[in-house]
Amino acid sequence: MLIQIFQILSIIILPWLLTKLTKWMGTEKLLSPVVLCYVFGIVFCNFLPFHLDNNISILFSKATIIFAIPLLLYSTDLIGWFRLAKSTILSFFLVIVSVMIGAIIVTAIFHDKLQDIWLLSSMLTGVFIGGTPNMNSVGMAMGADEALFIKLNATELICGGIYLIFLTSIAHRVYGLFLKDFDSENRIVEETVLESRGFVFKDFWIGVGLTILLSMGALGLTKLLTGGLTSAGLIILLISALSVGASFIPKIRNLQGPFEFGEYLLLMFCVAIGMMADLGELFEGGGILLMFTGCSWLVALTLHLLLCKLFGIDRDTMMITQTAGFYGPPFIGQVAAVMHNRSLVFSGIMTGLVGLALANFIGVGMGNLLKMWLVE
Repeated sequence: MLIQIFQILSIIILPWLLTKLTKWMGTEKLLSPVVLCYVFGIVFCNFLPFHLDNNISILFSKATIIFAIPLLLYSTDLIGWFRLAKSTILSFFLVIVSVMIGAIIVTAIFHDKLQDIWLLSSMLTGVFIGGTPNMNSVGMAMGADEALFIKLNATELICGGIYLIFLTSIAHRVYGLFLKDFDSENRIVEETVLESRGFVFKDFWIGVGLTILLSMGALGLTKLLTGGLTSAGLIILLISALSVGASFIPKIRNLQGPFEFGEYLLLMFCVAIGMMADLGELFEGGGILLMFTGCSWLVALTLHLLLCKLFGIDRDTMMITQTAGFYGPPFIGQVAAVMHNRSLVFSGIMTGLVGLALANFIGVGMGNLLKMWLVE
């Protein structure tokens, strides 16, 4: 019982402690709380003298992500996103194309080596376009069991961690060998837009109440359309669609509090996910899965680099849109700081939110497409 209490308190409190720690050390742009939450979760899972309860981690990972996604999506400004530089929109569109083509290629290579590979590819499609939260959402929507999700997430954390180290170290110089430089004359640093809008409790409760209402609406629509509540995929897609729809209302989009609370829930999700990454179990029986995930990363990233070269996208825009898709909004500041280009932070965050909104639909669609292809 004490272990379970310790685990629950760790998931709830660690995000606050680590956020305070990075601010106190001044490292929040170079070593974000998101990374630390993952790291501490993995350390707790693999190096504590006692075993954590996976059921608690699974419960928190599902609950936090289902509640966090609407809170984050309320801030999505789809109309405003289309006003961004054409190169940003084009580069992110090329991310989506690269991920989808890459999923087909890698599925064709590994289809006889992994069971339910269409499911694995759908989850990786979700994470590559919107970030880790979408892997969980797509997995739940497609009926993935917890054991499969835990293993795939662990391999994705390893591959994503390796590429993040590359992104925040020598990537800017390496990509400069292939892509043109960012046009510094067009830099517009939007510091006022990037500053936190603060936290208003009234807005916070409005956001929470709206999320509950939209969730009830999604459940009601699912029951009306299917006669029951067993279709997790439809429920998640409806919640996503209703949340994006709500974001078109300016008063909802400008609420001060829901996005910040969604970010905190996302940090809790990262701790819970890290606590399920048993590295020993992964390396015992997950070698082929790690190879599949690594190939998926490599093919998608290579395709995106080649397409950016073909369409004349500069290296900074390519890197920031890759970060928006493969990692999500929380990592934008970290990569922008390494590139010394704050002018792309705002567009990167907006692009990440658009990816978060689209990834569930594209991931589920890709999974069903691959399933039909493999069955035939």
